[in-house]
Amino acid sequence: MATITISHTRADGTLITDSVKGDGVWEIVRNHGFRSFRSIGALGIPCSQDKEADTCRIDAAQAALEAAGHEVTQEIDEDTRRTFAEAEAAREERADDRVERFSDRAGRALASADARRATADQISKRFEFGQPILVGHHSEGRARRDSARIGTNMQKSFEDRDRAGYWSDRTRAAENYAKHRKDPYRTLRRLKRLGADLRVQERHHAEAVEKGYGSVDRHARLIRDLTEEITYWEEIVQKAKDEGVKIWEPADFAPGDFVLYSGLSWYQVARVNPQTLSIAWNLRLAPKQVMSLEDATFDGGRIGTHTADYTQIRARCPEEAMRAFLADGKVPGTKAAREASEAAPADAIRAAQAEAKKLAPKSKQRSDPKIPKRVKLECELNATEATVTFLNGNSQPHKGYEPVTLTAPDGEKYRGATWSRNLQKQVAELLAERGYAVSGQWKGSRGRGEVAAIEPVPPAPAEEGESQEGQVEQRAPESGGTLTCENSSNSVSKIVGTHCTGAWVPTKVDLVKPPSYPRGKAMTATTKTPASKAIKPRKSAAPAAKKAVAPTKVDKRREVIAKNAAASAEVVKTVLKRVPIDRIDADPNQPRKHFDEAKLNELAGSMKLIGQQQPVSVRYNATTRRYTLIMGERRWRAAKIAGLTELDAVVQHGVKEGDRTIRMKAVAENVGRADMTAMEEANAFQDLVDDGYSLEEVAEGCGKSTAYVGWRLDLLKLCPTAQEAMGKGHLPPALAWYVSKLSTDNQTRFLAKYLRGAFSSTRDAEAFVNACRAEEERRTSQGSFFVLADETAAPRSAGEQDALPGAHDLAEEEREAIATDRQKLVKKVDKLSTAGEILSEIVAMDADRLALLLAGTGGGVGGYRQRIEHLRDLTTKAIKNLRDAQAIAAVRAGAIEVNPAAVAS
Repeated sequence: MATITISHTRADGTLITDSVKGDGVWEIVRNHGFRSFRSIGALGIPCSQDKEADTCRIDAAQAALEAAGHEVTQEIDEDTRRTFAEAEAAREERADDRVERFSDRAGRALASADARRATADQISKRFEFGQPILVGHHSEGRARRDSARIGTNMQKSFEDRDRAGYWSDRTRAAENYAKHRKDPYRTLRRLKRLGADLRVQERHHAEAVEKGYGSVDRHARLIRDLTEEITYWEEIVQKAKDEGVKIWEPADFAPGDFVLYSGLSWYQVARVNPQTLSIAWNLRLAPKQVMSLEDATFDGGRIGTHTADYTQIRARCPEEAMRAFLADGKVPGTKAAREASEAAPADAIRAAQAEAKKLAPKSKQRSDPKIPKRVKLECELNATEATVTFLNGNSQPHKGYEPVTLTAPDGEKYRGATWSRNLQKQVAELLAERGYAVSGQWKGSRGRGEVAAIEPVPPAPAEEGESQEGQVEQRAPESGGTLTCENSSNSVSKIVGTHCTGAWVPTKVDLVKPPSYPRGKAMTATTKTPASKAIKPRKSAAPAAKKAVAPTKVDKRREVIAKNAAASAEVVKTVLKRVPIDRIDADPNQPRKHFDEAKLNELAGSMKLIGQQQPVSVRYNATTRRYTLIMGERRWRAAKIAGLTELDAVVQHGVKEGDRTIRMKAVAENVGRADMTAMEEANAFQDLVDDGYSLEEVAEGCGKSTAYVGWRLDLLKLCPTAQEAMGKGHLPPALAWYVSKLSTDNQTRFLAKYLRGAFSSTRDAEAFVNACRAEEERRTSQGSFFVLADETAAPRSAGEQDALPGAHDLAEEEREAIATDRQKLVKKVDKLSTAGEILSEIVAMDADRLALLLAGTGGGVGGYRQRIEHLRDLTTKAIKNLRDAQAIAAVRAGAIEVNPAAVAS
């Protein structure tokens, strides 16, 4: 057996120089990661250069060789190495070699593909187009061999061309190796990774030195290699900076700036961090050219952000400059953004922000220790009881609030702390009774309890005359009397606390359906007074000479309501509550005028069975104390049919009558529905335009294109008869748009012709309308106007026909030329009968027979199919052209030309 040496150096890698493929050694070590390198005539482990020895593979290969009877020695030298710069230069040199090698392969493959194709074309020239293989003829054998050669060469040509494309891609990748490898932005990301690896090795080295491990030298070598590599790449980055490449850093940005992230869109900066930027992000709006912090602000004021690495930033634009660009309807490019960034540097903006922060009034509000900050909910899975504990700022049980035990309704169990809807409803009711609401998300786990932040809820203003129940008359109690409420035993000074409001404030978990908490129950207050000291009504003073009418309680209440309405007229507030159906009025400006009774009954049955699934949107009128629908009239109608008495509604307070934003919301909610007619959409769009919206604003608000809005507005030009026909479904909207371009008289006459069934298809009718429009414009340019003939006019006899319809105003020479060209065209068209006979024969023939006759011919069956498909495309275009010509001829033949001068005389 042979003596084998497995050597390893950083410069050469792991090699077995005493053996080559085929001598029996390679078959043993191939399973341990070794392969044959023909260029150096040795076996080795791929990608082992400039790395530490893979002792696991080397030991495994040595054991396998020794088991086969070979004598094996290892020579591992970790100190013989080349610098990282030398290794990188060698990599670039190999990339250059790959460019030359791969481009040569691509050229050979492309040349082979062209030669194969030329051979196939040369063989196919022997066949006349359409010549079948003559079965039984002396040429049958050669024809079949040539057909097979054509197929083989074509297939090889396609394969060689695909191979040429593959090697061309490899060539381009090798050409761009150095460019991508030394890209400054990629290099910065590489430096971050290398810095992290270096810190890890430094920690391991310190630990090995401290504890006396044997890996001290290995960690030292790795630290040396990483330090050298980091130095090399830092020089690359510095060179790029010297050449003018912008390397973005935290000092280049200020909160509020806009950045071009990954070269795609502009995003506003929320925070500037040491390693990344926090940019505005809203997945529902992505992709968007410019995304601001307002676009990423969700309910509750939370701002959605996304991290952006500094190496992915391509440009910066200050906030004021971006606002100016957007006001002009422009999105800045990198050049304009660079100029704006130079005019407003980030350090100046940060200094201005810091100065404004210093001048801003500081809030010195302190947290009241008497108010709980969190609430803890403990509930086991499928339990019947849950415990609610109020916590202070230190997450300890609050001394002023005893834990409360909640019991599940009969026959029900709690599925968990935050996943049980009935438990969350009870928690919301408990918090509302004490004047609190959940202000954050539930966190924790089952067994340890789940905790959520809470905050006091300010008392809701009395509205709509509902404060009669539970109001306390402002009278001083007698001595010994104490004013109390159901939820508190404190003195009179605490009756105005937020825990006695009785107003239900929805939290995130309550938005499914508000709890059925009786308004005013918690406001019920009593005055405990001994019977002997009962309060007696005061007697009024003697009337004056001129008796004045004292205002009643109703007058005072109305005056207070009017003042509150006037005070809150400018404040828009939105709440979720249950509203009686009889106090909701339909919107008189509702875009939809027609509602399908059958579908309403279906929805009513569903609501009667499972209840309301989505709240309606209404606005509250403080003067009339009634509600007007904004969105959801269909649900409101169905609820009335189902016999419901209340509806969940999103109530908007403070919305003025005729607010155009409300109209926009109503139109946007209804437009595009299947049961909304085109005329209803057109009228709705016109109302928005009358309110001052532009076509672009209407389109953006309703989610439609500007062209779509313009098409719908054009339908308003239809005469009343045409609008009625379209509303009933007799006139398609697409055809109605073309009809709207005609004059009113021609609209009426065309509609009579269309409803009489004079057209075989909608396309024929569309072509006729377009011809009418063209004829109107032509006659108008000549000083006359054009009117379609009345349908009641006497029709022509069967043999009566104008020799040249529509050419009566032409000169005699032009009429003769038209007659000559007509005769030539008719002769050519008559020849189409021959093609029709051929196609009829092919249609009647069996597919097996066709395959037998046409297979093996030049082009084969596929060639003939392509020819017929080409004829089909031409036939389709010819049919369209003839349809238009037929419409023009029909319009001119049935037209009445009116000369205004002749009519006036």
